[in-house]
Amino acid sequence: MSRARILGIAVFCIALTLLPGRLAQAQQNHCADLDQSATIYMAGTTAVIPVIRLFGARLKQVKVNLLWNENSEGCSALANFVTDVYQSVDVYSQYDELPDQPGKIYPPTQCTATKGQAVDLGINDVAYQSCPLVYSGAGGLPASLPSGIAEFQGPVQGLVPIVGSSYTYYNDVMAEELQHLYTCGGDGAVMTFTKSSQIFDYNALGSGMRELFARGIGYGTAAPLSTLVGLGGSNNVTAETMARDWVGGTTDPDHTIGYTSTEYYDLYRNLVRGMKVKGLNQNLAYWPDSSMTSTDKINIREGRYTIQGPLRLYARVDPATGVPTKPLVKKIVDWFVGNPVDPSAALPFEILDVFAHGGVVPQCAMKVTKDNATDLPSFKHYQPAEPCGCKYEMLATGKTSIPGCFACTDLLTCCPGQLCSHGFCEPAN
Repeated sequence: MSRARILGIAVFCIALTLLPGRLAQAQQNHCADLDQSATIYMAGTTAVIPVIRLFGARLKQVKVNLLWNENSEGCSALANFVTDVYQSVDVYSQYDELPDQPGKIYPPTQCTATKGQAVDLGINDVAYQSCPLVYSGAGGLPASLPSGIAEFQGPVQGLVPIVGSSYTYYNDVMAEELQHLYTCGGDGAVMTFTKSSQIFDYNALGSGMRELFARGIGYGTAAPLSTLVGLGGSNNVTAETMARDWVGGTTDPDHTIGYTSTEYYDLYRNLVRGMKVKGLNQNLAYWPDSSMTSTDKINIREGRYTIQGPLRLYARVDPATGVPTKPLVKKIVDWFVGNPVDPSAALPFEILDVFAHGGVVPQCAMKVTKDNATDLPSFKHYQPAEPCGCKYEMLATGKTSIPGCFACTDLLTCCPGQLCSHGFCEPAN
């Protein structure tokens, strides 16, 4: 350890007076009552719930019902997906957007699925091989994905170390310090977290978030973090609980630390402070964004912020083509990962707006990619075919202009070496 330091939301609510149609929908008890040809069942990491809520609400515009199991975790949901093991009764949530507050979602309505209902789509924070359930062989999982299941790379999220909003001692933390805290439980008085109950973490075998966090701080290169150490703190919590209640609502902000996803960090910034992270072999520490108050995700997009990784969608596919076997699943995958779609399948809303409001970065706004086989923070240059950095940053920050971003209508309005993409002049390949 190079240094030992003393580290020294208003939760979104709405009135219970709902619209009449909303009251009728709230009485929906059985998922099977919905049009099953227009319904997708989905489960996975809790980190991404803010994105899924908004995406699901807006999919109502194309008469698609996206049902989400909010009680699942990334790696455990993926294990169930691969082994075709499902709970006897699953409760799924669906969403609606407030008509006068874009980006804000009603409290979810719930329905109970038919016993043995299969999940159509899974989503996780890390690659299949990074899950401890795969390493340990728990559940008889194969060493690699079966040929009838494929992984699709989606938008990028970050994980942010968080302290209470009133914390004022330091702005940054080293990867080595995070390693010490999350492997020794505060032993040795690094920072002021001398009790494991002050260091909040996620559950052992089920959480993809935990594995992404371990790799982002340079730990778990040979095996998942959860198989190497018994972390201190509390388990089986969601990213929202971490940000809102356990850290955001702490009565001892100088002695409480946790981590959450950029999705929930953006949602509860009034309750928590994000810590700048100095990754291994870095000279400086960085927030996910250009500043503590910005939401531009520039340090994620350009690879300076190391605790990050692409979300992975998992779907059943034709082994010969790799194409999802269910047409509606294929549409969801194409929309979510940014694949080209037929004009007849174009969405009536801007998917980049969903990602920008949700706190994740679409691949078209990224300038780096990482080693997806290990999930370690090893980055290389990336140039998307249709870059959207300018468009994304304007949506994410709410600004009307971004330095270096110039609107365009066609290639002739851009400088040589640029292309007109998503309404702005962007670097060409």
